[in-house]
Amino acid sequence: MTEDQTLGFLERQRRKRLVVGMLVACDAAALLIATFLASYVRFHNLEALAGLENITAEVSYFEISAVVSLIWLGFLWSERLYDLEQLTFGAGEFARVLRALAMGVVGFILATYALKTPGLSRAWTILAFGFAVLLVSGGRFMVRRFLAWKRAHGRLLRRTIVVGSNEEAASILRVLLLNPSQGLRPIGCLASSRQEVLTLDYCSELVPQLGAARDLPSIVREHDVDTVIIASSAFDHDVLARMIAELRGFDVSIHVSSGLFEVLTSRVLVREIAGVPLVTVRAVSLSAGNLVTKRIFDIIVASAVVLVGLPLWLFVAVGIYADNPGPIFYRQRRVGKDGTEFDMLKFRSMCVDADARLNALREVNEATGPLFKMKDDPRITRIGKWMRKFSIDEFPQLLNVLSGEMSLVGPRPPLPVETATYSEQDWRRMEVPPGMTGLWQVSGRSSLTFDEMVRLDLFYIENWSVGFDLSLMLRTIPAVLFARGAY
Repeated sequence: MTEDQTLGFLERQRRKRLVVGMLVACDAAALLIATFLASYVRFHNLEALAGLENITAEVSYFEISAVVSLIWLGFLWSERLYDLEQLTFGAGEFARVLRALAMGVVGFILATYALKTPGLSRAWTILAFGFAVLLVSGGRFMVRRFLAWKRAHGRLLRRTIVVGSNEEAASILRVLLLNPSQGLRPIGCLASSRQEVLTLDYCSELVPQLGAARDLPSIVREHDVDTVIIASSAFDHDVLARMIAELRGFDVSIHVSSGLFEVLTSRVLVREIAGVPLVTVRAVSLSAGNLVTKRIFDIIVASAVVLVGLPLWLFVAVGIYADNPGPIFYRQRRVGKDGTEFDMLKFRSMCVDADARLNALREVNEATGPLFKMKDDPRITRIGKWMRKFSIDEFPQLLNVLSGEMSLVGPRPPLPVETATYSEQDWRRMEVPPGMTGLWQVSGRSSLTFDEMVRLDLFYIENWSVGFDLSLMLRTIPAVLFARGAY
């Protein structure tokens, strides 16, 4: 091992320890604060924290807080929430946190029975669990924001190569280049060993071609690579197995693409049947029964938000009329589930004759596909720019949610003129009710191309769960507050 390779190895180990240490410290602090808050809220003072509020003469809530926090950390570890591969590539982190903390509560209750510890407050247990979910999720969000900030400045990045030069390899590269916050920095690609068969090279325009796949070990060593992603469709099985074997003993992370771009990792299992490893994909979870669950959830949440937000609605209505007299609400014909049209409500953010002026602006359309977007649209009013920046103009869609025309989370509802050019694949995104927010909202909003939006919508449909909806709603808050991708 050369001096440069030794330094690269030490740097990778230091980076791993730093990130894992940050996560463990953040989770431990969050769990202790959650149990302390539960003690304060339950007993309305700080005596429980000082050990004066005891479960028994020998055991105080201060000691219980420490034990519960350790149990929870153990379950978080068992859910692989300190595995950097899961942190970087995994989806559904919130669901895993929720599952780990719930299992921790069950484990703690069983431990109290086994130790015959009487008098544990059920209210304290529920409060501690609720605070833990909020604080651990919030703390991990802050860690991710910190890591994204560091990566945006070129720090804590993993030198990555994609092996293969076909269309799948190019798709992987585009995803990595568009998402630097994931921590992977593509430095090049390797041409397929089947180049005489796969003559097209899709990757050279994205990153430099460093050589051929047959030279993988020497290229990994020469360029100090620490992550290798192999496009499985570019190679025969025996070549794929040989490349993986050649990297044995290298300090690199090896990932083989599944080709399942529309399937969430939580639906994918690797099972062995008679010694043959098979990729198993669980059935789509958005069944008729789950649609009923989703509808009940929509009604409860939308009703609560409408009631709480009424004062803001009145303030915005006055501002709209004062800035540009006319209707407060704007009704726009949109396409919903299975192609059914409906009137989507918004606070009016444009001048009254906005629709009549649209054709004159078609030539300066900045969107791809059937969408129309324009960053400096002259039809938008002054208060409209502010409302659009923070998505306040979309609040009245809660009324569409209550009427069943929309959902809180789902695909973006298209205009009828947009659907006129839809392919059969594009129409698949309308198999479910459109949503106020969705995966498209938290992944770039107006900066996404039409094809990227369709891909994200299909990914959502294929992988729906209540936990996924909750996760997207929580991720929408910073997307709106920081106005990411908004026009």
